[in-house]
Amino acid sequence: MKFGICYCYWSKNWEGTDYPQMIERARKCGFDGLEIFWGRTLTMPQKEIDEIVSASKANDVELYVSGGFGREEDLSQTDEAGRLAAVEKSKRLIEAWGKLGAHNFSGINYGAWCKFDRPIDKERSFEQAAKSLKEVGKCAADYDISWNMEVVNRFESYMLNTAEEARRLADMVDHPNINILLDIFHGMIEEDDLAEAVRIAGNKLGHYHMGTNNRRPPRPGFLPWQEVVNALKEINYDRCISFEPLVRTGGSVALEGGNVWRDMLPKDANNAYLDKLIIESLAFIKGLF
Repeated sequence: MKFGICYCYWSKNWEGTDYPQMIERARKCGFDGLEIFWGRTLTMPQKEIDEIVSASKANDVELYVSGGFGREEDLSQTDEAGRLAAVEKSKRLIEAWGKLGAHNFSGINYGAWCKFDRPIDKERSFEQAAKSLKEVGKCAADYDISWNMEVVNRFESYMLNTAEEARRLADMVDHPNINILLDIFHGMIEEDDLAEAVRIAGNKLGHYHMGTNNRRPPRPGFLPWQEVVNALKEINYDRCISFEPLVRTGGSVALEGGNVWRDMLPKDANNAYLDKLIIESLAFIKGLF
């Protein structure tokens, strides 16, 4: 089992240019991986790529990629020319992640994130996404990348709101590199049983996100942490659990999907406070295993 931390915990923005430093920080806090947003990965200069790869090796920290797609990247779109273009862009992204040494991409990577401006035909969306993901899966296999489809709440997507829906799409695609990302925050909104959601995903679970009901770092509370951990152990899950706290206001995290509208940290919270908080959170979750 590996544990990762999302870059956006330390930043108010989804993306940055200080990934090597954050890789080192992740290791100092006890994490095995740093998860970054996909947006800049196609345009990173070679010098930055080299520095990220070097930092990953020096700190024994894996790089994970995540994020939601827009209309251009929407693999479920009905316009055939647009769908094929989205497939080709997905392949270019996979090649870019191969250069970074990443083997894991998770998010709303089957449709469009927070887009509800078109008539909803769920069955047709599933058919188009499955057709696209079959092609994407072949490329992902060439680069040993697990393409994990995120189950999110109804306010962010209409396609995959439950583990059952994600499992259905994964089975339609039927490719070993097309898997599922479950996130306890989204599951808390949509699932009847968070542990059962893990069992439904089963051997297709490629990644797992943790955070509290208000997106702070995992901590004791009303969420059924032990039941979820027991279910992960039951299915012999041995990949990565990434922490995805969203606690910063005033940046792209708040304004572009994260919706952080109030202070989630004490006003005097500094870098030392953030590190101490996440180290304690990691210890809490590890203690449940």
